[in-house]
Amino acid sequence: MELYFKKMTVFFFGISCFLVSNLAHAQTATITEEIKSIKTYAFDEPNPLPILKENPKIYPYYKFEGYQQTAKNKDWKVVTLENDYIKLWVLPEVGGKVWGAIEKSTGEEFLYKNDVLKFRNIAMRGPWTSGGIEFNFGIIGHTPATATPVDYVIKENKDGSVSCIVGTMDLPSRTEWRVEINLQKDKAYFETKASWYNPTPLNQSYYNWMTAAAVAKNDLEFFIPGNKYLEHGGNAKLWPIDEEGRNLSEYKNNNFGPHKSYHIVGDYKDFFGGYYHDTNFGFGHWSPYEEMPGQKLWLWALSRSGGIWEDLLTDTDGQYIEFQAGRLFNQYSPGKDINPVTQANFDPHAMDTWREIWFPFKDINGMVDASEYGVLNVEHSESEIVIGVNALQKLNETLKVTVNGEVVVNERLDMNPMNTFFRSIKSKPTDNIKVVIGNNKLKYSTNKDEYLIKRPFYSDAALQISETQKLYTNGWEALKFREYKKASENLLALIKIDPSHQEGLVKLAELEYRKTNYDQALKYANTVLRLDTYNPEANYKAGIIYRAKKDYVNALESFGWAARSTKYRSVSYAQMAEIHLRLNNYNKAKEYASKALNFNTYNLNARKVLMVLARKQKTHEAFKTQLATILDIDPLNHFAVYENYLYTNGNTYKSSLNSEFPVERAIELAIQYQKIGENDEAINVLKDFKRDVKVKLWLAYLLKEKSSHGSNQLLEEVLAISPNFVLPYRRETIPVLEWAIQEKQHWKLKFYLAQNYIAVGLIDKGKQLLKSSYNKPDFDVFYRFRAIYLESENYTFRLQDYKKAIELNGNNWKVWGELIQFYLINSKYDEAYANGKKAFKKFPNNYNIELLYAKSLIEVKKYSQSLKIIKNTIVLPSELAMISRNIYFDTHVFLANQYIQEKKYTKAIQLLKDSKEWPEHLGVGKPYDVDNRLQDYLLAICFEKLKNDGKRNNLLEGIINHTNANKSGRSINKLFNLLALKKLGRNADLNKLVSTLEKSTTKDDVTNKLVLAIFKKDDEKFSELKKESNLSEGLWSLLVASSGY
Repeated sequence: MELYFKKMTVFFFGISCFLVSNLAHAQTATITEEIKSIKTYAFDEPNPLPILKENPKIYPYYKFEGYQQTAKNKDWKVVTLENDYIKLWVLPEVGGKVWGAIEKSTGEEFLYKNDVLKFRNIAMRGPWTSGGIEFNFGIIGHTPATATPVDYVIKENKDGSVSCIVGTMDLPSRTEWRVEINLQKDKAYFETKASWYNPTPLNQSYYNWMTAAAVAKNDLEFFIPGNKYLEHGGNAKLWPIDEEGRNLSEYKNNNFGPHKSYHIVGDYKDFFGGYYHDTNFGFGHWSPYEEMPGQKLWLWALSRSGGIWEDLLTDTDGQYIEFQAGRLFNQYSPGKDINPVTQANFDPHAMDTWREIWFPFKDINGMVDASEYGVLNVEHSESEIVIGVNALQKLNETLKVTVNGEVVVNERLDMNPMNTFFRSIKSKPTDNIKVVIGNNKLKYSTNKDEYLIKRPFYSDAALQISETQKLYTNGWEALKFREYKKASENLLALIKIDPSHQEGLVKLAELEYRKTNYDQALKYANTVLRLDTYNPEANYKAGIIYRAKKDYVNALESFGWAARSTKYRSVSYAQMAEIHLRLNNYNKAKEYASKALNFNTYNLNARKVLMVLARKQKTHEAFKTQLATILDIDPLNHFAVYENYLYTNGNTYKSSLNSEFPVERAIELAIQYQKIGENDEAINVLKDFKRDVKVKLWLAYLLKEKSSHGSNQLLEEVLAISPNFVLPYRRETIPVLEWAIQEKQHWKLKFYLAQNYIAVGLIDKGKQLLKSSYNKPDFDVFYRFRAIYLESENYTFRLQDYKKAIELNGNNWKVWGELIQFYLINSKYDEAYANGKKAFKKFPNNYNIELLYAKSLIEVKKYSQSLKIIKNTIVLPSELAMISRNIYFDTHVFLANQYIQEKKYTKAIQLLKDSKEWPEHLGVGKPYDVDNRLQDYLLAICFEKLKNDGKRNNLLEGIINHTNANKSGRSINKLFNLLALKKLGRNADLNKLVSTLEKSTTKDDVTNKLVLAIFKKDDEKFSELKKESNLSEGLWSLLVASSGY
């Protein structure tokens, strides 16, 4: 690459520093909060249907179904942080994300700022908008809180810096995440200080990635240290030069294939980022390697399949890339690949903290190192090297350069933030060069292997893994991935083989504890203790089980043994402290809480015990100390805020609740008080939210001894309120609902308990409750949920539920859509068509209904009508969804096949040509690699019938060439390669390919089996393969017909 700055001189640097020093003034950092009107493409239509079937990992969150195609100005809270060098914006009501950031001297964005909020169906709950930095915690995917309000506070700090702290509770795991966005007055970067706490007694899933965005431009070069990248499944591939010789670190060279996910690994470096060579400006991220080893680059495909999202997600700000920093090597999504990558685990009462900086840099043409102090670049030519430095803070350090061990530069740098410095030095390409600024504050060496890590990213293929180890690993991995049913299945299979497998047994104890099957959980734990009475994990699991059963003596005894292990010491002592507090043993409670903190100062559960004790015993200084300490660790800690409210007789607590679900926060707080025996405080917390169904249920339960009349009145009120969005999910709510059903036999209470049972894993009990309500409910969501969840029930039973839902809520397009989909899944195509036609008229311009109707028209072979609909449907897609394009394809090729059979070859040709188009009104852009072998074969047939052998042969050769260029992977379209070879009379090649397919076809390879069966016209295998293949009736018929042309 040409040395952009090689002609710049130290003279320029001296002038630059002189001007800056003479223009120096008092530096400040400011923070402001305002309501700003932003052009917004809103989301709406929250779906009350429990997500327990579709995605139980994120229940009790619900999805949003509506996305606006036109914008309106909407008021949003915006927090602005600014100093002399940079300016950034935070959106507390949009997941707490950083909206964008600019470097002030150039006006350039070092974090992409999307000036419109254009929400589209991308995240786990649906709505997502691009730009800035998104904070993802919990489990893989865009966090459920990404588009909705979180808690936040703003602060002016004693050191002159300013902070906006954002965070919320991840509802399924009940873990708490916080991010302090901090801007110092004299730095050209801002810092994010993250903390994540697991207050529960259980292992939780572990996932964190900070998803930052930057503008996508062809001149963009990525500077991401490493020598390989990991795919989501963990497989390792070459970086930056891939197997095809492409330099992937240059954005423009990624003009192939689908969207890109590069998790770059292999280098022990703390930084990564990118640089725009045309504007001489860059962006970067720094964090200690051990804190944030993950470096991910996400790129929309450079084809129209990615380009279309530029229009879908913004108006005028253009395409973006994502540079993501993570706590793990990759965003692991388990598959069939075998490699060392696994899920991580979040231990009970653990708090993880880490810090990152996000910075701009300019003029220096790239980045070979970066830190809090600045950015360093070194470029080589045949005759010289050019050193460039961009300071990020006051930099008064020595620059030392050695060439082949000889010091050639030793001079003092005196730079202010965003000053740049350049120095050229004569050298040869073979020279050994080292550049060091200060005490290794920035450094560079020509020894490229110096920081390469030796960690294995490939598994040992020769290593024999025992069946029991496989089962244990699969079970433990599933548990960490919130796949509790799969975890149980693997671990039960394990102990069937090896009944004494201690690790498997203690994990089963945890799984049964999650289900509230405490007796069975204790049975598993005690099986281990009969083998090893000192087993720390078994003792810990026994402790939490005994505590849940209110057997406090045995709980304390078990925790005492668990505390002998450093892994369980702090959490066990904290549990003991809470038990003693509940039993009013205040001295013991204080003793064990202090012990817990000796081994984990961040154990907030233990600190809460000390705070409650200080309040109850009226020890003012102790209370102030704990309050200050907790709020220093967690400025959004609601327990501390509420305790202070109690201690000072404050007016209100609700004002501190800014997140999307303040009621869930209040219930969580009440449960914490109930567990330590503070029922009065639990009741007081809930009273401010007593219009909520779950709050009323909890209040009724807590008041049942104190005020039976008040308790009964609350239950009556529960029964009078709509069940929409109640969504109970906690273990602790199960006894509340079981008690309520004993008091009032009502379908609503059974519906709530059924959801709660299913949420914790008591699937059969939940299903039984759903069945027991028969047809009493007058609530469409009940029938929709029952129809979806009881998928093993007979068709008629489930159909009646869908029809009942229509009867109760026939003006909801979603209800109609679910009924049509049910008919389609069950191959009731005439019924799907009839109801699709009604819904199409009832809900005009609803693309969800239009697509379902078009699909039903295909299934009843009304292709021309389907074609008319699909040509006029405007779709707002979800990320990676292809349903609209598939319907477009099916409509065209099935109608074309019909015309071929009717000998209307000219009409068929036009349809087949049109089928290769990718009309973007369907929400899907054309990818680079398109497999048109099916259409090309049918086109060849048409030209054959029209006696145009030239076009026919060209098309058949094209099919063969495509197959030869894309030999890997399974595709039903391999059939057309066989048929093309047969048509061209290339029998040797044909026989060779048939033999290859026969040899490569594994037992589970349905696709290759099907290709061979159709080609050979093996009628005996047709029926069994047809069912296994999941091919639509239309495509099946087309394939069979093609083999006969």
